[in-house]
Amino acid sequence: MDDWNNVVKAAMKILGDKGKIPKINPAIAKAGTASEKAYDEFKKGREDLKKKLLASQDADQAVKDAVEQYQDTINEDDLGLNSRDKDDAKQIAAARKILSDRLQESIDIQEENVKNLRELDKHLINIINYKQGS
Repeated sequence: MDDWNNVVKAAMKILGDKGKIPKINPAIAKAGTASEKAYDEFKKGREDLKKKLLASQDADQAVKDAVEQYQDTINEDDLGLNSRDKDDAKQIAAARKILSDRLQESIDIQEENVKNLRELDKHLINIINYKQGS
């Protein structure tokens, strides 16, 4: 508002004593205050979104890590059979493949989720870097 007062003073110097500038509409100040409040809420929303995005990334990574650990367990376990027995070893290998293939699908999904969230994070950074004019 001080800036506006200086602008009015400068304009009045040009207009002289006979000049008259209409009083500023009080709705402008009210709308300006509302705009500042809305922008502050927007900034808070951005920060909340950033926290939620990070939590989602962490959760997806944790799922991926847990599935990978379980996949390692499957690959090391005899699945209730005797791996030294030739026939059992074939059954173990076949069962491991079925289990491992499905677990790998889950790992791939989580990797894709993490990749997509990283891409979303880039867009969020652009939103966070947005500055409202004054």
